[in-house]
Amino acid sequence: MTYKEILELYKKGTLPKEQEEKVKEDIEKHEAISDYLFDAEGLPEFSEDEVFEGCADDTSSEEQKFIKMINKSIRRAFVRLGVIVGVVVLVLTLVATTTLPYIVDAVYYNPASVVGDCDGIETNRMELDTAVYTELFTPGYSRTKVNVTREGFGRYDICIPQNFSYNGQFTDVFGNVDKGKMTLYSDGLFKLPTSNAFVPGDIGINSEYGGTGAAGSVENAKQILTELDDTDYYVAYVTLDKVMTYDEFVAWSKATGIEPEWCAVCKEFDVNGKTEYDVNEIVGFNYSVSSNEIAYDKEKYPYLSYFDVTTTLTDFERDTIDADVMEKHMTSMLRYMSKQEKFLNMAGFVFSEHVFERLAMNIEENGINIYGFVVIAQRDRLIEISNTDGVYYTYTRPLD
Repeated sequence: MTYKEILELYKKGTLPKEQEEKVKEDIEKHEAISDYLFDAEGLPEFSEDEVFEGCADDTSSEEQKFIKMINKSIRRAFVRLGVIVGVVVLVLTLVATTTLPYIVDAVYYNPASVVGDCDGIETNRMELDTAVYTELFTPGYSRTKVNVTREGFGRYDICIPQNFSYNGQFTDVFGNVDKGKMTLYSDGLFKLPTSNAFVPGDIGINSEYGGTGAAGSVENAKQILTELDDTDYYVAYVTLDKVMTYDEFVAWSKATGIEPEWCAVCKEFDVNGKTEYDVNEIVGFNYSVSSNEIAYDKEKYPYLSYFDVTTTLTDFERDTIDADVMEKHMTSMLRYMSKQEKFLNMAGFVFSEHVFERLAMNIEENGINIYGFVVIAQRDRLIEISNTDGVYYTYTRPLD
């Protein structure tokens, strides 16, 4: 009878008592061997002498075979476990170092994602978003270039360079985007103008300020201009004394010799046969600034880039951009930005898609209506502009 058959009888409880005691002793011996192998470092190979050391001299050949089987089974189990653990650790390490960072990046705003290229020069997501946002909402601070360095796990280092300067000083804005939250070490770039930078007079615009703006009354605003430093440059928010259509403003600009950086737009309504205007946000478009070429979906958003707007002018004649081109530019910017909720929240803008769409529809129906503009100039020139026919109010702030 083999030892395996003896074990089967032991499990069934049919062994004679003497043999049953002998099998119990063998099992205890084998458990002790298993515990030793488990605790041994590196699971070393055991010679037969080591395995059977301390065993009775009369140990049967069947018992020896059983002990060898136990030894081999334990070693095989631990080797298999080691291989499995090693493979699992390797897979987890590879996932953590390669796949996981991209999974995290996909969840949050990714400023480095490429939206297209122009003649081999790629445009990233934040360049396009920044170009549209700064043109719409931060007059005098338009930026079209953003350098992005990917750090992984939703974090990016960013640099927003200044590509044009009036005073010879260039201020590059540095910061980071970390899991959809933006930190800038100079927070002025995306900061909106004060809500009473423009102060419409009695021109049919719904306004809560009643002729008093960020520079105080009209008289105070004029007095402040005379007190400015005569060598520094200032950003001036100039309110017209009446709302003008785009073509009317172009004609006025040529007649006065004033070439603004940016124009502020309002909505037009017909109320009981009377034309009225409304301003929800300070929003507008670039009128005459330098710009870089950027890539975007030109079918969905025609003339979204101000660079493409300027290309409608001939090489030999820098005249005026047509009203229909500027209207498409303005409505494309509004509709594009209405879809960029992540970027708007990151920039701290109180988001409302309906506000953008309503203004876009109003422009399509009534054209562009301008109630103010922004210029960047020194004191003497600003005083001249404030005394020009058609100008109602001027508020200035230092050019950062």
